Amino acid sequence: MTVAELSVRLEDLRLRHVPDRRLGVWDVRLEEEGDAPGITGAVTEPAALEDIRTLAGQAGVRAAVELLPAAGAELQAIAHRSLAHLRAEPRHSAELVSQMVLGEEALVLRARGDWLQIQTGDRYVAWVHRKSVVRRDGGELESYRAGLFERRPRAGRFVVTSRCARAVADPAPYAAPVADLVQGAIVEAGETRGRFLEIVLPDGASGWVARSDAVPAERLAQRFTPSGRAILEHAAQFLGLPYLWGGTSEKGFDCSGFVQRLFGLHGYWLPRDSDQQSACGEQVDPGSDWNAVADGDLAFFAEPGAGRATHVGILAQGGRLLHASTGRNGVAWDALDPAAAGHDGYAAGLADMLTGVRRVALPVGAALQ
Repeated sequence: MTVAELSVRLEDLRLRHVPDRRLGVWDVRLEEEGDAPGITGAVTEPAALEDIRTLAGQAGVRAAVELLPAAGAELQAIAHRSLAHLRAEPRHSAELVSQMVLGEEALVLRARGDWLQIQTGDRYVAWVHRKSVVRRDGGELESYRAGLFERRPRAGRFVVTSRCARAVADPAPYAAPVADLVQGAIVEAGETRGRFLEIVLPDGASGWVARSDAVPAERLAQRFTPSGRAILEHAAQFLGLPYLWGGTSEKGFDCSGFVQRLFGLHGYWLPRDSDQQSACGEQVDPGSDWNAVADGDLAFFAEPGAGRATHVGILAQGGRLLHASTGRNGVAWDALDPAAAGHDGYAAGLADMLTGVRRVALPVGAALQ
């Protein structure tokens, strides 16, 4: 088997086992030592490792490929301040691809210097600086991974529901700040004193927040109703917030981070990026006048030649679109229906790029199954 044939076979295996590099690691290379090539690198799929070894045997070459996560007890990584930035590569100057909010967890795959390659609850693979997280023993690997991918806060945790909250040193007005908090942050709770709730952060630091700033995770649906209209009304509170590529919080959203965070708070766990989200829920024909759209439906758009969804927003009845948009410099409304007030050239361009509408959240009045 020639090196060229071996390269083709390896690419076939990648497409079979890790077709989306955002959701797994396929770091496999052909390296030559003298006249004998070898297959080296790392993968996250056990079946991929087995197929690589079989291929190496057929080709008569060595295989030195590692299965991730690497052996070690500290498999659990937890963001311990308001945001942990996730990068495409292990360096500060690399593209910001996503963020974890305080208390969100990830599986540590491997370390490279001061950087950790991790896989988050939405299966996204990225790099985080080791100072942005605390590491703990996650217990048995498969059990931890299964719990992580369920994406539900652990029993007994509290979820921060207020925007721009902060933990302070003492249960008193104007006490010194201890930590910045964003909506969706996950904390442990201690005692209550009057209007204040004690919280413990993942790194062990403690502070106090207003009791109205957080709720037990199991009661989150009482604060954020699981319906399309409730999501839309919640999302409208962020109008005017600047756009941030890779952003997933009130400090700045990108389009899919906006959708993922808002839907997650209301109990609908979506993938990270717009093309991944476009496979969720059920297809909706919006109708020529958008009369079939329900509040909370998702609209997907593709730039010319992209071949996949590159933008997403949340629809209101009548075809109004609420989205985090570079073209509007942040979270804004657009009217996709040409007959609607506010329809302009930018909205017309968006409507021309529409690839589909999907219903993920329940319309008002629908019952949970």
